[in-house]
Amino acid sequence: MKVETIPLIELLKEEKGSILIASHESPDADTLGSALALYLFLRKKGKRVSVGCKDKVPHFLDFLPHVEEVLKLPTQEVYDLAIVVDASGFYRIGAEVKAVKRARIDHHIGGEFYGEWDYIDHSEPATASIIYKLLRSWDKDCIDQEIAQCLYSGLATDTGFFRYSNTTAEVFEMAKELVQLGADPHKTYVMFSERESLNKMKLISKVLETLTCYEDGLVAGITIFDRFFRETETEHSDSEGLVNYPRSIEGVEVAFALIEKSDEGVFKVSLRSKGKVDVAKIAERLGGGGHKYASGCKIKAQDYQSALEMLLSAIKEELYSTPGLERTVKV
Repeated sequence: MKVETIPLIELLKEEKGSILIASHESPDADTLGSALALYLFLRKKGKRVSVGCKDKVPHFLDFLPHVEEVLKLPTQEVYDLAIVVDASGFYRIGAEVKAVKRARIDHHIGGEFYGEWDYIDHSEPATASIIYKLLRSWDKDCIDQEIAQCLYSGLATDTGFFRYSNTTAEVFEMAKELVQLGADPHKTYVMFSERESLNKMKLISKVLETLTCYEDGLVAGITIFDRFFRETETEHSDSEGLVNYPRSIEGVEVAFALIEKSDEGVFKVSLRSKGKVDVAKIAERLGGGGHKYASGCKIKAQDYQSALEMLLSAIKEELYSTPGLERTVKV
């Protein structure tokens, strides 16, 4: 599905009331960078706009311009327009948002739709690239260094710093344009990837002890129990990206991180694919979503073993139906 930008641009141009740009909970660089970029652009256009997130801005994103202006959701305000970015629906915000009109900007498959103003394109590598095209088609001269930095951060991280299979010639062209507008590639990489705390290293050590392979090495996963965060004095945001450890093992086609969130009574799941298996379909079986190479969901289960069994069952079901893998998987 691809939705043209014009209806959303016209809506934003004509909106005279309050606007909220919301990221999804447990924010990554794509959702928060996209939200901040749109927020800063609309502010330059004289709009009454706010940017919000349910969770505290994590350490690895605190370098983004104007993060100190991110509101903690929920708020009591009823907005004239609310836009959720990089999410399959408003439920992914994790907090109630009151709004007269709603819209969604996203590159994930499926999800909720709110009408003609939605701007959704599954072929895009990141929501940041969608936002960039929207702003560029509206008024490229309004894209300053801060906006470019926010967009570049989302584009770079959602393409694995230009290593994933969603990296195309067009992605490099967008990255070049954003750098020309003032984004700093070196700073982005250092701030995002080379500022780990000693406590996070201790967390990684504990997590790697749970690393397990399944289905003759086609599947690998880690578990992050709540107690790991307490024992290492870390936060849930420190688990971001740890799923890439099992993903990096040779022969693995599906990697997962199963993260206990006892305060919500759920296990959060991050799924990654090397390319053959569509992990979005695995997430959808469990009530979540995403795209082919990176998806997620939440599993409500009585205990860890039940959650693990539900997850592995959904993974195996997709493995069995993946061409080229069905005969290599044991029944």
